[in-house]
Amino acid sequence: MPSVKVAISPTILEWILKTALLEGIDAEMITHFHKWKNNEKQPTFNQIEEFSQKTRIPLGYFFLDTPPSEQYPLLKFRTINSTSKKNPSRDLIDTYNHMTAIQDWMREYLIEAGNEKINFIGSLKNEKKVDKIAAVIKDTINLDNDWYTKSKSPSNSFIILRQCFDAIGILVMKNGIVGQNTHRPLDIHEFRAFTLLDDYAPLVFINNKDTEGGQLFSLLHEIVHIWLGLSSFYDDSYGMSFNISPLETICNAVAAEILVPKQVFIERWNNNNNITTEENIDKLVKYFRCGKSVIIRKAFDNNLLTNEQYNNLTNSIIATSLLNKNKSKGGNHYKNMESRYSPRFILALANSINEGRTLYKEASKLTGSNRVIFDRFVNEVRDHSNAQ
Repeated sequence: MPSVKVAISPTILEWILKTALLEGIDAEMITHFHKWKNNEKQPTFNQIEEFSQKTRIPLGYFFLDTPPSEQYPLLKFRTINSTSKKNPSRDLIDTYNHMTAIQDWMREYLIEAGNEKINFIGSLKNEKKVDKIAAVIKDTINLDNDWYTKSKSPSNSFIILRQCFDAIGILVMKNGIVGQNTHRPLDIHEFRAFTLLDDYAPLVFINNKDTEGGQLFSLLHEIVHIWLGLSSFYDDSYGMSFNISPLETICNAVAAEILVPKQVFIERWNNNNNITTEENIDKLVKYFRCGKSVIIRKAFDNNLLTNEQYNNLTNSIIATSLLNKNKSKGGNHYKNMESRYSPRFILALANSINEGRTLYKEASKLTGSNRVIFDRFVNEVRDHSNAQ
């Protein structure tokens, strides 16, 4: 049976050429694409399907007469100039769409259940004092000043804070791939986290490809945006950049203050004056259970490091991170799913199904699972919540 040829609008092909990331496309397929665009030959349906899969461009887009209007206002908040000029990858776009779908569902669920708007969103919109912002956030989630002493590691600190924010209505999502697709890893160089504001269901998404310390810092950076009332797209490499706006500087400073209170930091730094600077930094990383970059930046901001020391230490962190990229560790499928989704969202979804307000089909679409997997997943979340 001969292959079915399909006619694709030259306008669509031109848009795809500007939009798609072609690095993973082999030379033969690129040659075919240019022949289609120049009207030298027509593609087969199978060729279009393959091209769609490799470029992450939805198959339906190929059969439109004019390019789709894809607007992602969140991307205007990108913090680093070098990144702001790039087109977002399909992996980022699909992740963004997935999170907005979850947020839309959660908002509707909460409104139907009679919940009121969350009152702390944007409550510190005009506040510039770092200490005050940090204090208000800690007070809202009942976080002790020495909360980090109850933690065992940066990943444990992340869990502690995530539970605190989940309890007051903030959805914290975390993933290193698109949905459940292990063949579509998220690029840490493109983004580390983003925040979608909403009066009922504010959502923070963390790129799980980042280091444990990086994820912890990104979480708090994004949380500050919620109190300031501004959505955020965070792509500050290692949290060490100076080329950022005053707003981002405040968010970084508040995140650092919650992780490493200034007064305690200076006292402990000065108490370790019989060891080298590097040994001091390592010791404080263990004490505050945070990433090394936070300690280095805290020391620099308090005039405890020279410019040369700061640059050398920062370059060392970057080099180490490049050598030790965060790889998928496999593990229990349900535990992996539990780490990706907000417990509040999952339990709300299960409750809505039990009440007959949501179908399993919709729950499966939102979580990338089937009915059997979803039910077991819900039980895992409930068991874990009851054990806390």
